[in-house]
Amino acid sequence: MFRAWTDPAQVKRWWSIGTGWTTNRAEIDLRVGGRLLLGNQPSGGGAVVITGEFVNVEPPNKLVYTWRFPGAVPEESLVTVEFNDFGDKTEVVITHERSPRAMAPGAIAGWKSALEGLTSFLI
Repeated sequence: MFRAWTDPAQVKRWWSIGTGWTTNRAEIDLRVGGRLLLGNQPSGGGAVVITGEFVNVEPPNKLVYTWRFPGAVPEESLVTVEFNDFGDKTEVVITHERSPRAMAPGAIAGWKSALEGLTSFLI
């Protein structure tokens, strides 16, 4: 599960499943201080880029990184992803902090879609 979340080739395959978007760019420098960049192309729209920096990397259990939509949302938020191994299943817990309130409905829908895409990719 951790590798599916941190390997750029795998992220490009599952990140936008079911959204009508294409993730055409995934750059992941998996180290504290390393950069994260996801480039998404909505059908019929302009590119959407998500950037961040890793604050904590604990393979295979936890990732913490900043999250920013340059040009769209000026505030930087913080994402924590925890991978809890239960043998034949892995629970993924996402905590998205310091996100502007106006972004909440879209963020919830986006994370739900991302997790559905991850599930489809892994099955």
